[in-house]
This record gives sequence, structure tokens and C-alpha cells, in this order.
Amino acid sequence: MTKLAQILSGFFVVILGSAGLVTMLLPEVINEPSGFNAITQYGLTNLRTLGAPTLSLAIITAIGAYKKQWLLILPASMYFFLNFLARTISTVVEGYDPIMLFGLLMTLSLFALSQIALHIFRKAAI
Repeated sequence: MTKLAQILSGFFVVILGSAGLVTMLLPEVINEPSGFNAITQYGLTNLRTLGAPTLSLAIITAIGAYKKQWLLILPASMYFFLNFLARTISTVVEGYDPIMLFGLLMTLSLFALSQIALHIFRKAAI
């Protein structure tokens, strides 16, 4: 079962790491499709700074998966939960847009999978 939790955590590392790297190295790729529409270099720098904490979460999660420490997986799980919560609030405040459903389902799925990984790691630690 611990291998399953490590595989799930590896999946989180890939998602968080690729999102962080793309945001830092290629902010133009996510600029318009995500709705940020940064038109100045300062705006692109703001996008790049969003990638740094995401990449650090990927590194922390990778260490947690390697060492089988559930406490190091917890920040990624909290990130997925808070991301889902922010998207839910945005859907209510800004009105429903069909593209929002994908983001809601994706972050909810990632949160549920992270809870499974956390449960497996905690159970193995006891």
C-alpha cells in the first residue's frame, strides 16, 4: 500500500512541478488561456512568482514520498483543498462558466487522491 501512496505522491510532484516550471519559465503560455492577460513585463514577473511556491510544494512532496513521511505530503493536500475552495468561491461570486467545471473537478480529484495518500502514509507510520 505504501507503494500506491508513493505513486500518488509522484503524480502530485509531476503536476505541481510542471505547473511551477511552466509558470516560471514560460509565463506567456498560461497568460491568455488562464485569463490573467498580463501585458507588461511586470505582469509576467508576477506570473513567474506564482510558480515558485508551486515548485517548492513539488519538492517537499517529492521528499515526503521518498521518505514516506505523511507530514511532508500535507502541504500539497492543503494546496489542492484551498485551490478547490478558491475556485468554488470564484464560481459563486463570478457566476458559473463551463470551463470552471474542469478546474473544480480536477482540484477536487487531486485533493481526494492526496487524502488517500495521506491516510496510507499515516497508517504505515503507526
